[in-house]
Amino acid sequence: MQEFLESVLKKSCSVKENISLYNELPLAFRGRYTVYDVETNGMHWIAIRPKADAGLVMLRKDRAKVQSISGLNCAVFLETTTFYIKEKLIEEGIPFVLKGKQIYLPFIGYLLSDSGVRDIAPVHIISFLTQKLILMAIYEKWDGITVSKAAERLGVSKMSVTRCFDEIEYLNVDILNMKGKSRVLTIPQDIRSLWENIRSVMRNPVIKRYDLKEDIHLKKRAGISALCDFSLLEDNSYPTYAVTKKELSETGIAKMKRIQIGEEIGCTVLELGYFIDFAQKSTEDPLSITLSLSDEEKEDERVLISVNEMLEEYVW
Repeated sequence: MQEFLESVLKKSCSVKENISLYNELPLAFRGRYTVYDVETNGMHWIAIRPKADAGLVMLRKDRAKVQSISGLNCAVFLETTTFYIKEKLIEEGIPFVLKGKQIYLPFIGYLLSDSGVRDIAPVHIISFLTQKLILMAIYEKWDGITVSKAAERLGVSKMSVTRCFDEIEYLNVDILNMKGKSRVLTIPQDIRSLWENIRSVMRNPVIKRYDLKEDIHLKKRAGISALCDFSLLEDNSYPTYAVTKKELSETGIAKMKRIQIGEEIGCTVLELGYFIDFAQKSTEDPLSITLSLSDEEKEDERVLISVNEMLEEYVW
């Protein structure tokens, strides 16, 4: 870290571990961080370097604790981090040094460097294409898949998949690795843990729901009907179908007669942002089924039991 600081700041720096400060900090800090005394051009400050991945809440709280006890400005030394955490640190004015890439030290007047950093646009909600890519990677257990191979598998351009990889990186979905200078996508063996970690960034694939008076007998099944195909759950008295935006236009569903209050449903059609034909059965994939169920459907204990059975057999 000292060499990087000197190369960017263009001045001599001193970075030495501060052993004595550990005695004034909570015991957990010794196992969680390495604490440094830093001197840059005659100015003394403190830095903490996490020994393992640390979340934003922990970094924010622990850095404030060290700064309060030491009475000196405290920065965070990072080997790697996510774009989200980096942007939040800047937004909150928390000094950091991202080794080999960026320096943000406002207390010495050094606001930001961009050495070796690619610009990645902020992501407020995951795109349907990125979500589809992640789910296909899970089902097919991708290992070291490049942008080119992923584009071929999805049938889209490399530029589109590059944007997907950028989204995955920004959202801190931990499935990207580096192979040489290229990013590759690898799915870990413990898919259940992966899903628990990324579930919060995934979105409901349903764009719109159409409850129609007549059963129009579409091929693709979604929602509860798809769940019934993967479990022993009994379907509703009417089927639930899936269409993409393109298919919606082709079938003219938007112009078909919908039910009025009190009328029986002939079928339900879910317009989906993407469709993964799981096991070539014209059935919505299991993880997307869990995302597309309504709150009312998820309150049914039989549905929850069927979802767990489906995931256990077909995904985990």
